[in-house]
Amino acid sequence: VVGDIERLVKITLKGIVGPMSVSGKRYDGSVPMMAYEKILNDEELAAVLSFVRNSFGNRADQISPETVKKIREKYKDKKEYFTSNEL
Repeated sequence: VVGDIERLVKITLKGIVGPMSVSGKRYDGSVPMMAYEKILNDEELAAVLSFVRNSFGNRADQISPETVKKIREKYKDKKEYFTSNEL
């Protein structure tokens, strides 16, 4: 969550499915992480992700609603979940 902001926003907006490795641990990803693009607006999504990026021992820059808006617009036509290969 403290890495690439666009990647984090993309995953949160569209969800993710399929096999992936996280911190060296492999997951089959058969149950997708849901997409929040229709649930959270730009301000809410920025607030939630900024909170996570600065909680649980994390320290990272805040995410602005404007950044979320730009990324949302960039991927507005994508209808399916992201896969780890797409990220």
